[in-house]
Amino acid sequence: MIGEGAWSRCFGYLVGDWEYAIRFGRYIEDFQKDRWAARFSSAQLPIPEVFEVGEALDGYFVISHRAHGIPLENVAPEVWQGVIPDLVDVLEALRTADLKETTGVGHWDKDGTADYSTWREHLLTVVEDKPTQRTHGWRRKLEQNSPSGKDAFQRGLDKLKNFALTDVPRSLLHCDLMNRNALVDNGRINAVFDWGCGRLGDHLYDLTWFEFWAPWHTNLDVHLLRKALENHWIQVGYAPTNLQERLNACYLHIGLDHIAYNAHTGNWLVLKETADRMCELVNM
Repeated sequence: MIGEGAWSRCFGYLVGDWEYAIRFGRYIEDFQKDRWAARFSSAQLPIPEVFEVGEALDGYFVISHRAHGIPLENVAPEVWQGVIPDLVDVLEALRTADLKETTGVGHWDKDGTADYSTWREHLLTVVEDKPTQRTHGWRRKLEQNSPSGKDAFQRGLDKLKNFALTDVPRSLLHCDLMNRNALVDNGRINAVFDWGCGRLGDHLYDLTWFEFWAPWHTNLDVHLLRKALENHWIQVGYAPTNLQERLNACYLHIGLDHIAYNAHTGNWLVLKETADRMCELVNM
């Protein structure tokens, strides 16, 4: 086994001189999203080719090319500084991806179709606790086990309603770039994969992902990333509108989403740390 996440496990194998990765999991939609996202692969956004998605072992599998490297969030500080230009390229490739064959905002399906018409509408679904959700039951657990977490969630939701905008650029988002889903080899980003959390929406989300989780990854100087990205925007003549409102909406959504997730898993310490970080970022 070469890796394991919350929703799948990954194994490597050889066929002749070719190396492959096969992941097994319960949710075929994650693997279908990997296959769909691979169409955006480029030198700036290296996504491993997907060969097959199917059923196996009472669940599903996906087979792709295997990439080698160190998870992005685990690199040494000096490596991080050198890899920032590649990461800016990744974020810009996501921002500028051609989405003419897609519709909607939010999580996309196997055909690139998302459920919502506006970014605001998608963000505010963070309050939902439906039987069809993987984390169903999180609200009851939160209410029963963490009064402070429940209070932070409600305050964050109220803030999100103030900041969430309807009119934002619609870009390709990964939304999980620091959980062993991007690999660095010889100082370069050589693979971006596992698109199960991917969305269509505000490109600032992938930047705020790094900023939100920065205290958990002190080896990464996220300020340098922000500065390099902003310098690139100046060079290409791009200036995000309503920047602070959009950043705040992303911080809040990440915090609320992970309060719900940690309530589901019963990780109360991380839930509190997540709520505290959310409050810190938006001055709650």
